[in-house]
Parts: sequence; structure tokens; C-alpha cells
Amino acid sequence: MAYICWVIAELRGGGAERSVIRSVNGLCERGHSVDLVLFQPTNDYSDGISERASVFVLSRRPDRWSRIRRRASNLFRKQKKRYRESRFSDSTHWSTARLSLVRLPCLLYRLARMHRWPLRDLARRQRRAAFIRALRLGRYFEERKPDVAFTNLVAANKAGFFAAGMTRDCPEIIPIAHNTVEKRETDHCVFSAASGVVAVSRGVSENLATVVGVQADKITMIYNPVCSPDIRILAENEPDHPWFSDDGPPVILGVGRLVSQKDFSTLIEAFRHVRANRPYRLVILGDGPLRSTLEARIAKFGLGDCVSLPGWVANPFAFMARAALFVLSSRHEGLGNVLVEALACGCPAVSTDCPAGPAEILGDPTLLAPVGDAEALARIMRRALDEPADKAALRAKAARFSVERSIDGYETLIADVLVGRTNRRRE
Repeated sequence: MAYICWVIAELRGGGAERSVIRSVNGLCERGHSVDLVLFQPTNDYSDGISERASVFVLSRRPDRWSRIRRRASNLFRKQKKRYRESRFSDSTHWSTARLSLVRLPCLLYRLARMHRWPLRDLARRQRRAAFIRALRLGRYFEERKPDVAFTNLVAANKAGFFAAGMTRDCPEIIPIAHNTVEKRETDHCVFSAASGVVAVSRGVSENLATVVGVQADKITMIYNPVCSPDIRILAENEPDHPWFSDDGPPVILGVGRLVSQKDFSTLIEAFRHVRANRPYRLVILGDGPLRSTLEARIAKFGLGDCVSLPGWVANPFAFMARAALFVLSSRHEGLGNVLVEALACGCPAVSTDCPAGPAEILGDPTLLAPVGDAEALARIMRRALDEPADKAALRAKAARFSVERSIDGYETLIADVLVGRTNRRRE
């Protein structure tokens, strides 16, 4: 059995993060030794990681702001003692001085950081952070000596690339491309120098070969491990939202981070067209920097009473199992895990025709709308809502993206990579 590590910056709520956990758990069940390596301790899926996996957090400052608060508190206590011994013995005077003593250290610290690292040096800060991550990852490689390292998303991919150049006995580095990318020199270096590259869909595989310039024989297409038995179990729970239990109008569902990639603005506008002649409600699960923008758009269209943004939830499957329709409105995707998860819950789904992912999942061009076209998306939403759904057929589509098939693909790839390494050492 192989010794494998999976590297990702942090485990915030997201499709790539959930796929990493399912891959780690699946390889542990097959008897492999697996490490999960993080650069930050953020973990929204702490209960989902297998007990057989070892988790490493390569961060010397796991909670920076709590340390700042602790320092400020210590300084506050010292100042309090000093003032009590001198002129601020009276409680009234002390309460007046407390405001400045608590806030001044924090304010000075923030001003010092702004002076040292202004916004114009953001690129330099990012390079410095990437170098530090690479050093820590290289130290982990030298101490633990895994056979294969799968890196995920930009931060981990770059760290693995630089760590490979700084480590004597480096494992086989295999970055996983979770999204289509533009042609950038860093992407070409990271993917071309690796032992192999995993693409999570045919569209991503073609993007790596044609746009990034990775050799076709280095690319292995392995679908994400999306459809797992726990989805059916979690889908039986009751969703924590009143619209699914008040016998009101049916609910249309969207899931994803509130960022420009997911293009929920187009979904809201398409829903406005659907809502014009039929009673439906829209729920978008997720959180992100565009929340205020989307809320303003909802208010502009006068949809405040029928659109809800409840934030990130740990169990979206309970919502999917009871929604009338799932809509993926993204501008680009690598695969579109939430689309597969909705089908696995028996929920009918439509999507924008991203360059990669949705067409492979749905297999029906009538369920796809051009990216950014709200009226076209509204048309396919109406059509899907009017047609009865065959839940068995929907689950059969999702079964192609099972955990078992994905782990089979990774085991085959690991065996091939290790055989190739053995042959190179003999030569």
C-alpha cells in the first residue's frame, strides 16, 4: 500500500474541499496510509474526516488574531496595574482611561501593518506567503517521506511546485486541476513540471492541453468523488428553513459561494422572469463577498419576500431533496459537484453551458443555457419545472461520479506513477 498525502490550503465550505475529504476517506478505506496537509486550520468539515487519516497543519500562526488580542489584553492588564498604583486609583477615572488603553495597542498594530505592507505590495506579500508555504511543505516531505502528494487549488499547487525544487527526497507531485485556467506562465510551470496532472473533467483536460500547454500523456482525467452513500442519508434530514415546511410555493435552489464565478446575479434575474407568471421561491445557499451586491439586486427587483440567502449550511442535501429545481448559473466550472449532488438527491437540474462540467453531467443540451443569458436560463427553468422528473434516471446520471470509481482511478494512477519512479531510479 502507498503512503499518500493530500495538500490543500484550508477546508472552507466548497466543492474542491469536499472532494478532497471524500478522496482521503476513500483511500483510507482501501488500506492506504493517508495524510491530509493544510496551511491553515480552517475546517468546515471536521466531522467528515476519517479517523484513519493524519491531519497536519503547516502553520506557525494558526490563530493570529487571537494572539493579537491576547497581547493587547496583557498590555491592558499591565497598564491597569500601573495606573491603579499611581493616579488612576478612582474607578471613574479608570473607566475613562480604559477606552484608550484597550484600543490604542490594536490601532497602533494595524497602522504598523499598513505602513509596512501597503496595498501596492500585495503581490510581494503573496510571493512571500507562497515561499513560506513551500518551505513548510518541503520540511514536511523530508520528515514524513510520502510516496505521492496530490496538491489542490492554486496555493497548494504552487507550494508543491516550489517545495519539489527545495527538497532532496521529494515525493511524486501531482497537482489536481479543479477548474479551467487561462494561459499564465506560473500555471504552465506548475503543471508541466509535475509527474502527472489530474483533470476533474474532459473539459478541464482539454483546457490543460490546449490552453496551458501540458503534454497530453501527462494528463489523467478522474471525475471528482461526488456521489457517496452519505448523501442519501443526509438528504433524509429536515432542512433548516421555513419555506420547506410551510406548504407554500415550490422552491428553486442554488448552491455555491457568493462570488462572480457562480453568477448568482443572472440566476436572480432569471428567477424574476420565472416568477412573473408562476408562484415560486428561490433559496441560494452559500456565503461570500458579493452578499451585499446580491441583496441589493434582490431589493431592486422587489423579490425580498420570495428570495432567501440563508448562508452556508453543512447539509445542503436536505434542501436538494425537497427543491423543485436546482440551477447552476456559473460562468465557468471544473466539474460542478453541486450539480451531481442535486441529481443524487433526485432533484431535477439545469445549468449554464460552462466550458467544462455541466454538459458532461447532464448529457442533454436542452437543459443548458448560454452563460450570462438570464432569459435563456429562465426558459429552460420553466421547461424543467413543467416536466415531471424521473428520480431514478437522475440518480443514475449521478452514479457515474461515484466515490468508488474515482478512488479506482486514483489507485491506478498511483500505481503507474510509483512504477515509473522505480524505473527511473534503476536507470
